[in-house]
Order: sequence, then C-alpha cells, then structure tokens
Amino acid sequence: MKNVFRLFVIGSVFLSGSCQKEAVVERPLEEVEFVKVSNYKLDQIPLIENTQDVNELMKSDDKDGEKLNKYLYEIGLATREFIMDANFNRIIIEMAEKSQTQTAYLLDLEEVAPAYFRAINNNLAKNGLSLQEISDDMTHAPINPNPEFPQTCKVEKYEPGIFIPNLKYLDKTKQPIISPNVEVDCSKDPSIEDNIVSWYYSAEGELEEIILSEETSLNTSNPLFLINHSWRPKSGSFAMPSSEEQHVEESDERVITQFNSEEISIKPGYRHEEGINVKSEFCYIGARAYTGGPSYFIFSSQYIKIKEIRPDDLGDIFIEPRLHSPVFTPYANNKVYWNTFERDWNRGIQDLGTVLNIFGGNVYLPGNMRYAGDWYAWIPETVNVHATPFEWFGWEESVRFESWKSIYEVHKIE
Repeated sequence: MKNVFRLFVIGSVFLSGSCQKEAVVERPLEEVEFVKVSNYKLDQIPLIENTQDVNELMKSDDKDGEKLNKYLYEIGLATREFIMDANFNRIIIEMAEKSQTQTAYLLDLEEVAPAYFRAINNNLAKNGLSLQEISDDMTHAPINPNPEFPQTCKVEKYEPGIFIPNLKYLDKTKQPIISPNVEVDCSKDPSIEDNIVSWYYSAEGELEEIILSEETSLNTSNPLFLINHSWRPKSGSFAMPSSEEQHVEESDERVITQFNSEEISIKPGYRHEEGINVKSEFCYIGARAYTGGPSYFIFSSQYIKIKEIRPDDLGDIFIEPRLHSPVFTPYANNKVYWNTFERDWNRGIQDLGTVLNIFGGNVYLPGNMRYAGDWYAWIPETVNVHATPFEWFGWEESVRFESWKSIYEVHKIE
C-alpha cells in the first residue's frame, strides 16, 4: 500500500532549458533538413478504423467546449504531416520532457523551433487562423459556477499544446500517432468509450484514421501526440513525483491505521461527460503531512478511481470503499490534503490545489482533467485550508465532507 505514496518535489525553474534553440531549425523553413522517420512499426496499436463523422463528434451543448474541439481539430490538421519528420518528433518529445506536464506548448515553438512554428501557422492561415489567435480565444466558461464563491466563476484560460500520455516509455525512433483529441460517440458501442480520433502515416505516406483507447496508451511504445487545450503552470508552482520514496521511522507508539472513503455522491448538474450512457471517472488524489519530528510530505503519485458515474447516478449515494490514506498514529500529527475530480486519460495535468509551500516552492495536487473546473470536493485555491485531521476519529468512526458539488465520507479501518 505504501507504494501508492511518493514524495513530490518542486522544480525551481519551469521548463528549464526548454527555450534553447535547435540549430537544425534556426535556418529558414525551406532549408530545414527533413529526416524521414526510420521506424514505422506499430506497437500494439489496434487498427480500428474511425467510421464516425468528425464534424458531428465536435458538436456539443457546451458552446465553449465545441469551440475548443474545433480549434484542436484545426491544429491537428495543420500539424499532422510533420509527424513524418523525425526532427519535428524529436523536438516535440524534448519539449514535453522539459515541461512538468508532459506537454509541448506550441507557442514555445516560436523560440525553440521557429521554422516549424511558421509551418504550422502557414497551414492554419489557410482557414484564417494562427496559433496565437487560437491561444487568445482558448477559453472555457465554468459549468454551473457557484455565485457565493467568486473563484468558481473565473473563465478558464488555456493554450495549444501536444500532450504525450506515454512519455515515460515511448520509443523515440518510432512514428507517432497524432490525435486532435476529438472523442468518439459510444452510445451504440460501449466498447469504444473514451476512444479518440487519431491519425498515422504508413511508410509510403498514406494517411490512416483510427480510434485510440486508454488501454493502447498504456501498452504502445509509439509516441502519442494528443493535441490539447493545455494549462501552463506558473514558474515554481508545479511538482512532479520523485523516484525516491519517503518512509517514517516506525516504533511501538506509531502504528499504521487505514482510512477509506465510504459514501460518495455527485450532485445533479456537476458531471461533465456528455451522452446518455457515457461514464465519468470520479477519482481521488491526496497528500499526507506529518508534523511530529522532521516535517515531510508524502503524495499519492497515482490517482485512485472511486466510481464511474452515469447521468442517472447523479444525486445517488454509493457505498464505494477506497483508500483515503494509511496514517501513522498519533493522529494529531497527521493531516491529509486532498481533492476529488473527474479524470480524462487523454487530457493534460491540471491543478487540483496547492497544499503548502515547502522546499522553496508550492506543492500541489495534479489531475488529468478536461477542464480546470472538473473538481468536486474543494475549490483548488482553498485545498490548503481543507484537510482530514485524523484526531477527529477519536470520537467518530466516520467524517462526512459535503460541498455543493459532491459528498465524500471517510471511515476508519482498524
């Protein structure tokens, strides 16, 4: 169980080194040396042809969501031909590696690789667009904000990026699969839920359109380039999991007790996924702070899936035991800062709340979400004043947390 929890440490400079210009692309566009991808092997990519009309798939009752769908599709059309160029692929992967969100921010290409920046803009210009103009209009109005809390009424602001979900285990020599991140309609076929329209090229340069699943993203070594409306963290405010695990010295007085979620509910109006039978993944992520002796933080580097919520589940209360936290006693020295959120595997990391300032930077909870407002328990800006203080359990076997969006109950398990 302790493998679920890892230390998050802050990088002092966001995108350190990401603005180093690549010599190969400092020359004018027409002089850039095109290097054909050498490995066109498809590794565990099921070739399921997309048979649905992408223009219909982009439509949405959420007009800002529909706008963003169309922008991502236009960027995809303007960018996809470049995945046949090994130099372009290398640059995008390196940019994502240097970011802290597994994302290559396309506006940064103007400095990192200006020739490709111009080339993408030249393609976008055919439809009267540019990366900067799209970025300026990449906004999303919050769904059902609460007027009592002004933070929930802020318009969300994004910028165009390429999110690479399999960044840690891809093979840089293989051709990428690129996607405009348009989700398919699974109302008649639940097996393709959460699949996205994607493209790749054959070794002969033939364009193919398929659909791509999360399962494929976990198994393939082909780089997955997912066009996304991306959140860019402020410098010095984003943390990633450390490879080193932090342990507490155990003693006779300090034993581990487990706390689980129990009852959960999402209230009507606060589930985002569209469609009659489409499920939303209701998930949890948390950080435990121990203040007895040397202070340290242990973060969950893995989200914990609690429940798949369908439209007719809204307002219902479910008994769904899931890990909330293993905690050392005495309880008075422990708090867990946490949030619940709707997870989307194909969207980049966003902020679920800053916990505290340590190691010279803010440590915060990350979640793969479509929109910044897809949290359920706490307004992210206020997470650092909400916690599970385990001394409460001295007289209670459970504590119920309720917001206007959800219910989340925690139980002690001896």
